[in-house]
Amino acid sequence: MSVFEDTSIFDDVANEAIRAYPLGDQAHARLLQLSENATYLVEDADGLPEGILRVGRPGYHTLEEYRSEMAWLRQINDYTPLVVANPLPASDGTDIQVVRASDGNEYFCVMTEFLEGTAPDENDEAAAVRQFRALGKTTAYLHRQTEIWNGTTSLDRWHWTYETILGDSAIWGDWRAMPGLSAANVEQFSRCCDVIRRRLERYGRNEHNYGLIHADLRVANLLVEGEQIKVIDFDDCGFGWYLHDLASALSFIETKPVVPDLVNAWLDGYREVMPFTDTDFMEIDTFIMMRRLQLMAWIGSHLDSDPVRELADGFIDGTVELADRYLKLFG
Repeated sequence: MSVFEDTSIFDDVANEAIRAYPLGDQAHARLLQLSENATYLVEDADGLPEGILRVGRPGYHTLEEYRSEMAWLRQINDYTPLVVANPLPASDGTDIQVVRASDGNEYFCVMTEFLEGTAPDENDEAAAVRQFRALGKTTAYLHRQTEIWNGTTSLDRWHWTYETILGDSAIWGDWRAMPGLSAANVEQFSRCCDVIRRRLERYGRNEHNYGLIHADLRVANLLVEGEQIKVIDFDDCGFGWYLHDLASALSFIETKPVVPDLVNAWLDGYREVMPFTDTDFMEIDTFIMMRRLQLMAWIGSHLDSDPVRELADGFIDGTVELADRYLKLFG
């Protein structure tokens, strides 16, 4: 059975996990989102927020991978001007709670600070351009911290490569499983994959274009408070190309006319902190196309969720539009 059909196990795990924290007896967990994992708002007896609890889907991450994520969050808070949600320690000082559920599985749970702010409004284009400049600067700080932190190499996190994004080891599944794809779609998108792979091989990996990344910097994982961009949900963080963070910021809006302005604003902000070369610039379209196909795989495996079904509407047609342009440029 899909986790989207029965959340009761996650609910039970969440309410057991929060008992490990120094909260009142009437604290409770309210489900916010069910995606790869279940995310809960933890509230006190008066409905005021105490934190955000994430209950990991069994098998999605190991305990050591969660520990690595918590380590990076602490480094970001200690050594950058960025605002990210700190992990909250339980009563025994630990950051990760392990709960064995009624289904016999172990669930890893982490609670982080509740941050004030609202998600960016994609329909306010002027505001979006301003926010993308701030997001570019924010992303550059993340990448710079990655480069200067000696502990990065000891982290146990995924690598987001062609193979784990679109290849035989794709973490989010095979994009070909998307319902509604025609034979012509599959042929066109496969040609895109071939071009993407060749261009990535030429682009290569080095200390200036590849490192620890957030990997899912889309609107759903950002909060805006005034001019401050706050980054949440590091669940998919791992090692990858820095350009993947730009592409992920454009998730689901890649076909909008405002995208070139958003990219330019992001680049302006990024260059305030980190260099961005002409070689990097030439591969922006490759990473946008790769991310789009990765999202197709994600949608195809999550169609039992109402919000995902809404995202699926028109997604194939939009991807065809992007693929036509991409193949004209590089095919």
